[in-house]
Amino acid sequence: MNKADVVEEFRQRTDAPSRAAAARSVEAFIDIIRATVATGQEVRIGGLGVFERVYRKAREARDPNTNEPIDVPGKWTIRFRPAKEAKDAVNK
Repeated sequence: MNKADVVEEFRQRTDAPSRAAAARSVEAFIDIIRATVATGQEVRIGGLGVFERVYRKAREARDPNTNEPIDVPGKWTIRFRPAKEAKDAVNK
């Protein structure tokens, strides 16, 4: 399922007046999560999970072709931890 499919499903389930209105709602939801996590706060959505900002430390990796070491710099990234309800739904 891609973003267009999510928009269409959202439109059908919420009786949104148009596809454009549904798309704006989905985009706003994504923007809220992205902006909140970027500030270092976590977003908890009951029944779905937690989006949080985490730091990955710098490390040394290896080039698979030459086996030479490569320095991978540290960086901030987003992590999603699913809620128990989401895990249970997947494992049915």
